Amino acid sequence: MLTVKPVTKAIKYDKEGFQNIKDLYYSAFPRQEQVALGFLIGQTKKDTVKFDAFYDGDTFVGLTYTISFKDITYLWYLATQPNLRSKGYGSQIMRHLHETYPDKRIVLNLDVQDETATDNEIRKKRKDFYIKNGYSSTGYLCTFNRNKLDVMSINGNVTFDEFLSVFKNYFGSVLYFISKPKLLS
Repeated sequence: MLTVKPVTKAIKYDKEGFQNIKDLYYSAFPRQEQVALGFLIGQTKKDTVKFDAFYDGDTFVGLTYTISFKDITYLWYLATQPNLRSKGYGSQIMRHLHETYPDKRIVLNLDVQDETATDNEIRKKRKDFYIKNGYSSTGYLCTFNRNKLDVMSINGNVTFDEFLSVFKNYFGSVLYFISKPKLLS
């Protein structure tokens, strides 16, 4: 069974724990999808933001970053250690999220399927993982940080306006204006 530890400013005093989180975060997500780690950790002071590290005993397994607003939780980041992928940890983390947010629609986005992309096989595996864990397409695509993304949800569909409201609440008006996702279809 996985244990969960919140990632807050105090994590910087746990040098090994912080280094594990930092290494996974910067290796798991493309540079254009990354936000400064200090900013993400700083946002955890809000009740609506959770940055969690997952452990199997003493072994660091993975991380999630979620933002909640009204009845929606946005799963911004989910990553498992590369050497522990395909061992069921990702699905355990997903079960934890579903238990943590039983009455919320959970929304996420991932790179669209693209046969010409060099990482198309990884994109397919990611989408298959989310489908296996109960997610389905919302029916629209968006761009966020110059990435073309498929938006998926569980526990009910999320409209694009609802999706945007999560970001507006999280970022505030100025940062939201600069970085908000844009609807493609």
